[in-house]
Amino acid sequence: MPKPLGINDLYSSQTEILQAWFDRRSERDIVLKLHTGGGKTLVGLLLAQSTLNETGEPVLYLTPTTQLVQQTLEKAVEYGIPAVPYTKGQPLDDEFINGNAIMVGTCKALFNGIRKFGIRGELNPQKLSAIILDDAHAAFSVVRESFTLEILSTNNHKRYEALADIFRKSFKEIDKLGTLSDRVLNVNF
Repeated sequence: MPKPLGINDLYSSQTEILQAWFDRRSERDIVLKLHTGGGKTLVGLLLAQSTLNETGEPVLYLTPTTQLVQQTLEKAVEYGIPAVPYTKGQPLDDEFINGNAIMVGTCKALFNGIRKFGIRGELNPQKLSAIILDDAHAAFSVVRESFTLEILSTNNHKRYEALADIFRKSFKEIDKLGTLSDRVLNVNF
């Protein structure tokens, strides 16, 4: 790729991260760390573009917030890297599906109950060659929230208790977490 305006060279930490990743790129679940201000967005977008170039298959770039999605899309334009936004309620962009652009969205785009990307074992899940999770530590709460069912007792305490009892037994059998207070039942799947 031609070097974009405003970028003279990569920081040495960026170069080291990119080289380390490249040497291990066929492995799963690689974690990369850079300090704040270390150019994580550029590194993430370069990883995504490299993967896209090598595999020709879709790459998903996830951030914790819509603000970071917008910033990432702006940086992609600045760097000359083709990227499209994940748009809730719309079909997946053809440029993404055809492996011509990186899709940038929030973690909720992937970690929700109604997935556009499908679930392994379904007939036609969306194939992805990579998922890049920017600021992964910030995604933990999003993932937990996506897999937590909260039921309020409100006015019908008997129905609430009956439902809570069903979950207590089921979750005890499979050793899953669940909390119960006088008014709220939280079930973590």
